[in-house]
Amino acid sequence: MKSPLCFFLLIWLLGCTTKPTTQKSRADGWQNLFDGKTLAGSTKYLGVPHANSTVADLPKDANGKYTQDLGIDNDPLGVFQIVTEDGQPAIHVSGEVFGTIIFDQNFENYHVSVDFKWGEKKWPPRENQPRDAGLLYHGFGTPGSVGRNWLPSQECQIQEGDAGDYWPVGDVTIDIPSVKTDSSKWWAYAPEAARRTYVYSNEMSERRCLKRPDNERPHGQWNTAEVITWGDSSVHLINGKVVMRLYNSRKVENGERVPLRGGKIALQSEGAELFYRNVKVKRVLAPPKEFSL
Repeated sequence: MKSPLCFFLLIWLLGCTTKPTTQKSRADGWQNLFDGKTLAGSTKYLGVPHANSTVADLPKDANGKYTQDLGIDNDPLGVFQIVTEDGQPAIHVSGEVFGTIIFDQNFENYHVSVDFKWGEKKWPPRENQPRDAGLLYHGFGTPGSVGRNWLPSQECQIQEGDAGDYWPVGDVTIDIPSVKTDSSKWWAYAPEAARRTYVYSNEMSERRCLKRPDNERPHGQWNTAEVITWGDSSVHLINGKVVMRLYNSRKVENGERVPLRGGKIALQSEGAELFYRNVKVKRVLAPPKEFSL
């Protein structure tokens, strides 16, 4: 029979060799994707800076435009930084370069939630446009393979005044019950309407679907964006209210549309200063009540 001393020594050694994780599950089932101290468990990707930015040793063409992206975990301009905002740890996004924080794990049947608040600064080429960012879900493939900025994914839009809209990022598609709006070319979510397929197209009205209703808080206040996924369906929520239900998520693979039911979660930098905090995810074990009309 082994002595108690040997038993406790074995337990201590096992504890020393266990790889620590910064993304711990909480008692309430949520897993923090941002630990408040580091960006461990994530990958930063930044695209090609605007010509107005100053980046040492990055090549330019004859017109003064940069020709290379910054790439993976190369952030000389400090686009993503950890700060304290309103007394809590947050990810400060300057917005100066388009890109993403991509969380490394893959998820399927999940509920992701993030708080966001707009800053003041806007950058070219979007200095005269609404502040923009996004919560990407079901991400897959190579960072930067879409527009030299993003990875293929579905998007819950985070744009000032438009939080909760849908956009396809890359060769993905989805069906949304929607109707043509009276005042523009856009279509808008309508729970009882026929489902319309949205695709990654040069025609913006074939890509974007407007959320309904608007539940975003005014500039300077914190908002919460959530996506709940179950199978090939998803729900967008803004500040706890369902603003869109989406069905039949697919991606294009070898020319065929195949189901897209899971993948990575990412947060965008897209020309505007903002803050992210309370980035978390949990497993969904049964069809969520939010899917019911």
